[in-house]
Amino acid sequence: MGISEYDGAWFIEGWQLGETPKKLTLADCEQLEKNCWYHCQRDAAGLKEWLSAVGVPSPIASVLLSDDTRPRFEQLEDDIFLLILRGINLNEGTNPDDMLSIRFLYFRGSLISTRKYPSRAIAEARRQYEEGKGPANLIALLITIIDKLNRNIEIFLDPIEEKIEYYAEHQDEADSQSLADLNKRLLKIRRFLTPQRYALDDLIQSEMYELEAWRIPLLNCRDLVIRINESINFYIEQIQVVNQHLGQIQSEKVNRNTYLISLISIIFLPISFLTGLLGVNIGGMPGVDSAASFWAFCIALGAITLFEIILLRRMKFL
Repeated sequence: MGISEYDGAWFIEGWQLGETPKKLTLADCEQLEKNCWYHCQRDAAGLKEWLSAVGVPSPIASVLLSDDTRPRFEQLEDDIFLLILRGINLNEGTNPDDMLSIRFLYFRGSLISTRKYPSRAIAEARRQYEEGKGPANLIALLITIIDKLNRNIEIFLDPIEEKIEYYAEHQDEADSQSLADLNKRLLKIRRFLTPQRYALDDLIQSEMYELEAWRIPLLNCRDLVIRINESINFYIEQIQVVNQHLGQIQSEKVNRNTYLISLISIIFLPISFLTGLLGVNIGGMPGVDSAASFWAFCIALGAITLFEIILLRRMKFL
């Protein structure tokens, strides 16, 4: 089947790299050319057929097209490897911490990338080539995209870091729901960044000849992921500290209120006993026939209350 015979909606953009990058058209995709980058829409019709037509084995194509994959690196042959990464979803109307997946297949001198949602890191690389700039070879392009994915995560975390630091310094202004939301977002990002670090480790340790000259830039990318992971772990620990402080404040309030209620109960217990006793509606109650009895009883209650307060103060309960 020729490429003109099926829908080309899967083809987003392609470039032949070099000192002067050349933009590829759909007609240039009849076969894979060395030092060419093919960026594809993962969920569009026709992509699977095209991958088969250009010689990509079916199991590899299935990974490129699967809906849910964790970051990983697999060296399939001496000149074939698969790299799956995650990046912050910065598209309008989406939740950034629902991280988007970018898959790369380095296939015998060509690079195929697939996406479901647009990636700002990919868009920046495409814009560089539109301006006649950009890396001159595929490994350099891959490193550039990896670095941009990581930098975008770092930029996304900056305001979260500021919020956590503010709450850490002004713990009385923190609230449990805001902290829980921040903690949830960080946990979702960490879920993918931890395997992303291992994927880059495997990429660095691979024995592919094409990667030999790029170990240091790859190490820098890996170190950035490690630093981001360490920052996220630190933020989560800070949130736990602030949450503990909020719990202590809440516990102190409950204890203080319980203590106050207990003191009030102690003060009014004898008064309640006396009023209950004298409220019994049976014969023989003292003072029933005297108009001054009520006021004498009130004075006695006041005296008892004053005595209890003085006693509690001397015992340092008040």
